[in-house]
Amino acid sequence: MTIRSALFKFIAQRMPRMRGFTKRFYFGHPFLDAWFAWFPLNQIQYDGAAVGEIYNAASRIDESKSAASWITEWSAEGARVKNTAETLLSGNHAFSAANAFLRAYTYFRTAHLATDPANYDSEMRETYNNLSYCYQRFRELSGLPIEEVHVPLKKDGQATNQEMHGYFLKAKNADPPNPTRTIIWLCGAETIAEDVYWWCGAEGMARGYNVFVVDNPGDTATRIYNEDMLNEGAGDDTLRSQLDYLFGRPDVDTDNIFVYGISMGGYRAGRLGQIDNRVKAIVANAPMLNASKVLNDVRDVYKAPKDAQGWGRRMCWQYGVDYRKNLKDAMQELVDEVWGQFVVEPEKIQVPFLVMAGENELGGEGIRQAHEFYDRLGSPIKEKRIVTEEECGEAHCQLNNFPLARQIMFDWIEDIERREVA
Repeated sequence: MTIRSALFKFIAQRMPRMRGFTKRFYFGHPFLDAWFAWFPLNQIQYDGAAVGEIYNAASRIDESKSAASWITEWSAEGARVKNTAETLLSGNHAFSAANAFLRAYTYFRTAHLATDPANYDSEMRETYNNLSYCYQRFRELSGLPIEEVHVPLKKDGQATNQEMHGYFLKAKNADPPNPTRTIIWLCGAETIAEDVYWWCGAEGMARGYNVFVVDNPGDTATRIYNEDMLNEGAGDDTLRSQLDYLFGRPDVDTDNIFVYGISMGGYRAGRLGQIDNRVKAIVANAPMLNASKVLNDVRDVYKAPKDAQGWGRRMCWQYGVDYRKNLKDAMQELVDEVWGQFVVEPEKIQVPFLVMAGENELGGEGIRQAHEFYDRLGSPIKEKRIVTEEECGEAHCQLNNFPLARQIMFDWIEDIERREVA
């Protein structure tokens, strides 16, 4: 470590943590440390990463160069493990190759987090292509029933020529001719469809649920593979299109469709409950009454260091705001005009609803809205679960405790099913 890097790390350690974390995991830089916890530490689950490989890459990262070093080193680790996977496959070790491809996916995915169209456009696309390739190879070689899907995007109920890319993970031991209970995972603005495997996909399949996910307009991957697909208004067409697709599948029990939304998907989960009553129950982690107010502070990202500004420009690009113009103006447009349309009226929701949130959920406004959302819910069956620091789940969407988040969500859904039977 250079003197410059050591000095930077010393100073950075005194910066406030990101995304509601109360503890430091490895890096002094709060952006890098939050990414490190989200990816790849969480992906150790289900053999998605290895401790030695994680720290092999992390130890090479120069925090004073942050994003540039982060992208370089995680990409290098991904490439190394991907090459290992290819060698294993050529030697007819398909099972081992599948696991190696899954780990390579994680490292390319981790590199991808720091990219943006203004500063690292080629790296943004290259890391996405690599992570997508590795995930597809894992899916093909693992033998797991993970189906790639392309869901028609409708507007005002009418078909368009656009499709949302995603996956349908089939329940373990499901009898194909028989409809099976299904969970829709609504991902956040910074998550991609492939991430479902760790958030609820692998466990959902094991528990006997189909799990379904697509990249929504406005999500981090959508504009990479379809630049013309942009979020419109509150996103209602996107949500109804997903339900219409599931209602057309014979392997979906349409009387038992559940929703689990995280981060921006927490907003979408509440919005779906407001506009469509075809689902059995909803879990929002965490719900929002007004996304622009929860995320109001990000309008000041133009004052932040280059890496944070890059994140802001990527958010603008994803949602169709011109990221090349003055960043202050671009962020104001994103927060006020785009996210300002993301509003939910909980009084109109009638299906069973679980409000989940970390006690440090996106600052004071995030947790305040979670409490108010619960109070205003029209659902006759509702529950609120605030996860605490003592439980090691205080961060945004329990980014520091995926197993606990899944346990709370799945157990609540199972309780709803048992209540229905009784």
